[in-house]
Amino acid sequence: MCLWVIYRVKKEKQKKEKSNRSVLRICIVFLLIVFVVSMATRYISDEEFRDTFDTVILRKTVNVSNLNAIEINSDVNPYIYAYDRYITVLSKNTLLSHVYNGGVNAKFDVNISVPIMVSNGKYLVLAEKNGQKIYLISGSNILWQNDIEGNISKISVNKNGYVSVIVSNTLYKSVVILFDVAGNELFKTYISTYQAVCAEVSNSNKYLAIGEVDYSGTIIKSNVRIISVDLARSNPDESVVNTYESGTGEVITNIKYKDNETAICMFNTYVQKITPTNRDRIYEITSDDIFIDIGLKDSIAIVDKQSSGLFSHNYNLNIKNIKNKSDSLYILKSVPKTFIVNGNIMGLNFGNKIEIVNSNGWLLKSYTGVKEIQNLVLGDNIAGIVYKNKIEIINF
Repeated sequence: MCLWVIYRVKKEKQKKEKSNRSVLRICIVFLLIVFVVSMATRYISDEEFRDTFDTVILRKTVNVSNLNAIEINSDVNPYIYAYDRYITVLSKNTLLSHVYNGGVNAKFDVNISVPIMVSNGKYLVLAEKNGQKIYLISGSNILWQNDIEGNISKISVNKNGYVSVIVSNTLYKSVVILFDVAGNELFKTYISTYQAVCAEVSNSNKYLAIGEVDYSGTIIKSNVRIISVDLARSNPDESVVNTYESGTGEVITNIKYKDNETAICMFNTYVQKITPTNRDRIYEITSDDIFIDIGLKDSIAIVDKQSSGLFSHNYNLNIKNIKNKSDSLYILKSVPKTFIVNGNIMGLNFGNKIEIVNSNGWLLKSYTGVKEIQNLVLGDNIAGIVYKNKIEIINF
């Protein structure tokens, strides 16, 4: 009997101790959650705290003393561009591709003097502005090159290497040509009334969206046509699967595909979502919007100002996710001079300071120069800070 009582007392004690440990673990987890949430909230809202945390804890601040650099000759007016993990420098018909340490990854002989350059992931398209030459480059290889009839005015490339080219100065107002990744011409679209100003291939290679503007009359109008690539090759007359017509005075300026069939179209006063079967207005542009870019993979980015007094403003970077409808906010200390986007990365140039931010609104890198920065170029995980005689390289 005594042994049974002792056993029961011991079991009750163990049960109580186990219960206490469970309560302690729950309390610790709860406190950790509260701590993380409070730190994240303060990180977003408190600029001074964020600067200290980024510098001391996360070590996001970089400076000239620990960066690799590329030497350039400003006398030959080099054209500098970044894509994927490379920084490219074009001068005197030679394109040099540099990697993270400044070394040359590849050298290309290209017949280009005034370039147009666009990229998507590992693909770079290089063309002669108002000329005929075009090249598709990936890594250390020229995948194909071609001579286009007419004058090249706009180019684009999707993540699979499909290239669209807008051509002017032919018998038509515009001609849009689509090439696959091997350089095979898939089809041409001839536009006789409107002028094509932008075109983009979907990530599935199934659709081509063309933005067109009618400048012929006293009233300017735009439209967007979504073309089925398969039908354009087999039955061109039935290839248009959706058409969006704007109101008067509304001018389309850019198109970007977010997924296999969602085209985001930016007009001078709003941003519109168009699919083969649907269309939705997703943002109205206001006079407080300083920069708008629809080039993020899943979002659009807006740099705007908000009044904070009679003669003062606060500046914010707002990131609006198209897929899940979420919003992210990155608070700015001043208005940037330039704003660029590549993939899911954004670069803000404040003159002598650069901030690189991801699409969640988190700072990746901060750079402060000793003199005025001439330009910023941005790849998927590399950035180039351009000065007169050199390019400082930031990796992230």
